[in-house]
Amino acid sequence: MKLSTKYNRINIISSILIFLVGCLVFYFVLSYVLIRQLDKSLRSERTEILLYTKEHTELPEIVNTTEQQIRFEPSTTFISKPIFASKKIWVPREKEFELLRTLTFGINVGGKNYTAIVTKSQVEAEELLKLMIVIATIMIGITIIANFTINRIILKKLWQPFYCTVANISAFQLSKKQALQLPVTKIEEFDLLNSSFNTMAKTVVTEYDTLKEFTSNAAHEMQTPLAVIANTTDALMQDDMVLENHHQSIAIIEQSVSKLSKLHQSLLLLAKIENQHFSLTETVHWHDLIAQKLQELQELITAQKIHLHTHIEPQSTQFHTHLADIIISNLLNNAIRYNIQNGSISVQVMNNQLVVSNTSLLPDLDASKVGNRFYRHPATKLNGNGLGLSIIKQICEVANYRFQYSYIAQQHIFTISF
Repeated sequence: MKLSTKYNRINIISSILIFLVGCLVFYFVLSYVLIRQLDKSLRSERTEILLYTKEHTELPEIVNTTEQQIRFEPSTTFISKPIFASKKIWVPREKEFELLRTLTFGINVGGKNYTAIVTKSQVEAEELLKLMIVIATIMIGITIIANFTINRIILKKLWQPFYCTVANISAFQLSKKQALQLPVTKIEEFDLLNSSFNTMAKTVVTEYDTLKEFTSNAAHEMQTPLAVIANTTDALMQDDMVLENHHQSIAIIEQSVSKLSKLHQSLLLLAKIENQHFSLTETVHWHDLIAQKLQELQELITAQKIHLHTHIEPQSTQFHTHLADIIISNLLNNAIRYNIQNGSISVQVMNNQLVVSNTSLLPDLDASKVGNRFYRHPATKLNGNGLGLSIIKQICEVANYRFQYSYIAQQHIFTISF
């Protein structure tokens, strides 16, 4: 959920709750005020009746209207304190119950006690109250909608620098050697965020360049000692006496040197790819390269009794022939090396994709780690260095190709989308 959406949701819920409480308070206050006005009118009527009876010592003439009714009833007791009440009374004329406000009080005329009942309709007050509530509700609804709309527009503009920052960070790539320059904003918090990211990016770029330089230098420095060790091992193998007494040790040294030599070549290749030493301007015919590589590996495929299935359509891209050959070689060599007897390999080139799938004794790999340097499944053969797929991934990133791995129906599937 977006922060703006959550803020709007909390804001709307809070506004509705506040307005509901406000409406309830407004309803009771307005109802109280209207009833007090009716009571004031009833008190005025009582005062007039009392003055008339005091002056004329007789009950006043009753003139009832639709808004007010007065009646006098003889009483054996005298009501000293006026009584106000609201009652629903059936009105034959209207054929419905109406809410009336009544004032009951006692009067004494010529030594006789009477109960006076003055009644006023409360309908107008109730209708006015309902009208005020409807108007208030409409105004509250308009206020909430306007508040939501304004907040949405304002928040969208306020958060624009944040989304701009996110877009720039998402597009930032260390391998492209492009500096991260986030703009200065008018909002202090976003400006602080951008400044922190700019500083962090400079530090990361510096450390990345240092690491690349170290890798490149280490790969070059390894070359001479490896050549010396390899030549010395060959010389020892020419000595029959040494070979007879130390055959196993020399074989171990030779295997280790071979493995280290492959690792050196892989690291050197990665360093060259990262430093963009390859120009991607050649026209590469993938179908021809794949056909040539399959022909070279045919004897090895046949020896392991692997069933080969191909569907190769013409496919050409602007790339680098040597890098394309590395991708194809690594994918096919892995498919053969980690396959099983009477297994299968499928190679497809179509719809701007190269798909290589194969059976294997290995279970599915961790898709999130495939392409990471030195990542290997625990059951992988020891003669690998864990850089084959990493090299493919690095080459694809440089060429803006998409490299994907999946495991379906006991098949390891590697897909490169051009």
